[in-house]
Amino acid sequence: MKLKPLVMAGLLGTVMFSQAQAAELIQNGGFETQGVDSYDIPGWQVAEQGVVGSVLSQSGTVTEVTGNTTVGAAQGNYYGLLDNYGFAGNVLYQAFTTSAVSQATLSFQMFVNNQNASTNIDAAGLDYSVDATDHPNQHVRVDLLKAGSDPFSTNSADILQSLYLGGANGSLAVNNYLTYQFDLTSSLAAGGSYVLRFASVANQNSLQLGVDNVSLQTVSSVPEADTNALMLSGLGLIAFVMRRRFS
Repeated sequence: MKLKPLVMAGLLGTVMFSQAQAAELIQNGGFETQGVDSYDIPGWQVAEQGVVGSVLSQSGTVTEVTGNTTVGAAQGNYYGLLDNYGFAGNVLYQAFTTSAVSQATLSFQMFVNNQNASTNIDAAGLDYSVDATDHPNQHVRVDLLKAGSDPFSTNSADILQSLYLGGANGSLAVNNYLTYQFDLTSSLAAGGSYVLRFASVANQNSLQLGVDNVSLQTVSSVPEADTNALMLSGLGLIAFVMRRRFS
């Protein structure tokens, strides 16, 4: 007895069928989990340098550290806030791991309130301590980093994708949220461990970065359970036929 080539091809070909599997990689992207104003934000890590500045999950419209006014949360009661009085650098970041993906989309809402008359981006990166007269440094940035990178690093070897670099959507005022969306598919395609970073630095005046509704949705293709079963059954049948053929 011979197994027809067409049948063998059909059995082996079943492994090509797959289903799309969606996943959310960011924890507590709405900053609602803790239910109170908190400097210890579930799912997130913080890094702070300098004189006066802090990172927290905040409710209301008056910031706890500098007393500046913001628009509050974009949705719900809380939002992530980098509240910088000046001569400081702050980072809010989250590490995550993913398998290989066929699609990855990052979205968030963000405002930047800059109490300085201008935005200054210095070659020192996120270093607030450079000379404030010769090297004004007052800006925010959002990046996808390699896992294990220093939270304050602006080394090109550590940054997989730079998503935002600049100042405010307006200056010296209470700015509304803007919605941002980025395609991270090429950066995350192979899977691995990564870091999403929101950062601010100021050596001129007060600066606030607010972020809410952070989401990183990925889609991956995985074999269907019944496809695996068909594949195993098919291989078993082929083995049985081969034994019969050569016995």
